[in-house]
Amino acid sequence: MGKGKAYFIVGLFLFYFALGGPLNLFGHFWFSIHMLQQAVLYLVVPPLLYRGMPAKWYELVRQSKFSRWAVGFLCNPLIALFLFNGAFSFYHIPLIFDAAMSNYALHNAIHVLLLITAIGLWWPVFHSDSKYALSPLKKMGYIFLNGILLTPACALIIFANDILYETYTSSTHLLCLPFYSVTVDRLAMNVSWLTPLNDQQLGGVVMKIVQEVSYGCMLGYVFFQWYRKENEEAEDTNHPLLHNRA
Repeated sequence: MGKGKAYFIVGLFLFYFALGGPLNLFGHFWFSIHMLQQAVLYLVVPPLLYRGMPAKWYELVRQSKFSRWAVGFLCNPLIALFLFNGAFSFYHIPLIFDAAMSNYALHNAIHVLLLITAIGLWWPVFHSDSKYALSPLKKMGYIFLNGILLTPACALIIFANDILYETYTSSTHLLCLPFYSVTVDRLAMNVSWLTPLNDQQLGGVVMKIVQEVSYGCMLGYVFFQWYRKENEEAEDTNHPLLHNRA
C-alpha cells in the first residue's frame, strides 16, 4: 500500500470515528470531546483525504460547469479563509450553538456547512493548478493566517469565567446523531473531577492544540515540498552542464 492510500484510509477512518463513532456521542455530554470532534473533522480529515485522493477524482470536478464554479468560489484562498473561520466562530456563539445542539436538522446542516468550508479551506494548500494557485511561500502565509483567525474563538472559550453553553448544564438534552435523535438525561454522564466550566476551558485548549499540530504539520509539508522541488530543478539545470563537461 502506497503512502497516498494510507493517508486516504486514515482520513476516512477518522471521519467515521468523529461522526459515526464515540466522539459524536460523547460530544453531547462534554464540550471538550465536542471540540476534539470539530478539530478532527475540519483540521485533520481534509488534509489526509487531499493527500491521498486519486488524481482521477479531481478530474471529475472539472467535468461540470457548476462544480467548476463551486470550486472556483469556495476554494478562492481569500474567500475560503474567511468562510471557514467565520462559520466556525459563528457556530460557537452560545445562542447558535445551543440551538444547533438541540435541533436535529440544524445540527446536521451546520456539520455539512462546516465540512464544505473546511474542504474549501484546504484546497489551496494542496492544489497549484487553478487560477488561485499559491506559491509555497504564500501557502505558508495562508496557513499561518488561518491560525491567527481561529485563535480569538479559542481564546474566548478558554478564558471565559462563566459557562457559555446551556447545552452542558441542562438536565435533559436532545442527542443529535447522524440518523436519529433522542432525549437523554445529560446529568447521568457528569463526572465529579470535571466541572462544566473546566470542561469548557479544556475544550478551547484541545481545539487550539490540535490546530497548532495540524497547521504545524502542514507548514512542514509545504516547506519540504518546496525544498524538494527546488532541489529537483537545480539538478535538472546542472545535469546538462555536467554532461557537456564529460
